[in-house]
This record gives sequence, structure tokens and C-alpha cells, in this order.
Amino acid sequence: MYELLVRIETLFLSLNTLVLVGIGAPMLAVGLVLWLGGSRYSSVIIGLLGAVVGSVAGLLVGQWLDFHLWLSMLIGAAVLAAASVLLRNALMFVLAVVVIASVSGAGYVVVLLDRIAPQQAEGTATTESATSPRMSIQSFTNMDQSARMNYMDQMTKEQSFSERLRAMLDNTWQAVEPHVWKVGLSVLAGGVVAIFLIWLVKKALIALAYSIVGTATLLLGAQAALLGAGVAVISQMGPRPWVLPGTFAGMTAVGWICQLFLLGPKTHAHARPPKEAEESEK
Repeated sequence: MYELLVRIETLFLSLNTLVLVGIGAPMLAVGLVLWLGGSRYSSVIIGLLGAVVGSVAGLLVGQWLDFHLWLSMLIGAAVLAAASVLLRNALMFVLAVVVIASVSGAGYVVVLLDRIAPQQAEGTATTESATSPRMSIQSFTNMDQSARMNYMDQMTKEQSFSERLRAMLDNTWQAVEPHVWKVGLSVLAGGVVAIFLIWLVKKALIALAYSIVGTATLLLGAQAALLGAGVAVISQMGPRPWVLPGTFAGMTAVGWICQLFLLGPKTHAHARPPKEAEESEK
């Protein structure tokens, strides 16, 4: 996990303080809601997600049909937001499966990236030969901050954030590409397990999915906000094997428990047990 986060930190270092705080603060707010109250506010969350997807779809359709872009985005957002609320239960199940499957695949990717550092320390090749035309993959764990920035400059001649992001994704993909079938199997296994668990503990699984997404959003938001304050917390922490995974797992567990027992779905005041209803009728 350290290798992945230190790559994100290196990418964020090219942004100025205002942008970092502007990214970090909303992510912290959204992450807090998802982490502790995702199940409680699921209708609002699903509706907003549908509105965002609908607006993007409306933008693409508007460009394709040469239609008014703002109007097409508004129509797309309204239609998909309404459809998302009406199909809330089905979408929650689908999103829960997607989240668990993605976490399974991402977990394997994190392990692959963390293996780069020990391989390079032992002097073994990573995934590219010395004669390859593409740049060989370097472990960011084995570099200090200035070496990471220099390596980023070597990966791309452009200094814009979008180009640096593309270069970072390409470089990370080089490490993952030889093992892509294993990543695919991890995603498939996670999805199958999630589908099976939905039939047993759907409420608990949905709460877990919200907690996972909320925890990830909180950690990334905190990283961006701290970088905006001049604190490179990941670099200062160093490659300690269990600190980051332990923090992620612990926060996920706390958010999961809170959603299941403290801040779960709202109960309607007028809903009464059957026995009380019968007694009141008599």
C-alpha cells in the first residue's frame, strides 16, 4: 500500500496549495459521510451519484447530437437521478458488488507494487528488460522525494497535471500488466463472494461497501490536505509494512460497526410491531 500512496503523493506534489486544499477538504467531507452514514443516507447518495453520471452522459450525448450542452446535462442528471432513486435497492446491490470486487483487485495490485522495492533491493529485474524501449519500472519506495520528482520529470516532458497523471498511470500499468490475469481473477473472486454474501447479509455488506469507499476517500482527502499544508505524511511515515493496511482496516471496521449499530438506516416513527398494531385496533 505504501508504494501506491507514495506514487499518489509524488503526483500531488506538482499541484499548488490552493488546489490541494480544494481537493482534500471536499474529499474529507464526502468521505466522512460515506464512512459513518452511508447506509443512513443511501437514497441521497444514490440520487447524487445518478445525477453525476447522468450529467456526464448528457454532456457526451449533447456533443454527439450537437445539442445544447447545459440543457442536455441537466436532462441527463434529472433522468438518471430519478431512475437511481426508484431503483435504489437494485443499484445498492450492484454498487456493493462492484466495490467489493474492486477492493479485491486493488488489493492484489497493491501487493504487486509493494513487491517492486524488495526486488530492486536484491538487484533483480522488475517487469521490463534492460533493452526494452519503455522506461524500466522504478520503486518510489527506494527513492527520496527529490529523486521521485526527477523520475516523474523523466516519465513525461509535459508539466501539466493531466500529462503527469497519464505518465504515472502508464508506469504503474507496466508493473501490473504481466499479472493482469491474476488481477482479473481477484476481481472475479471478489465479485462472486460479494454476490454470495448479498443473499446472506445484504445489510452488512452494503454498510461494509460504504465504509470501504468512505475510508479510502478520507485517507486520500487527508493526504491531499496535508500536502497542501506542506506535510508529506506518507514520506515521513516511511515504508512500515502494517501501518497503512492496519489503519485502513481499522477505520473500515469502525465505520462498518457505526453504520450497523449506531447510524444505520432510518426507522420510521409510524412503523410499529404487529402486536402493538393489533392491540391498538382492539
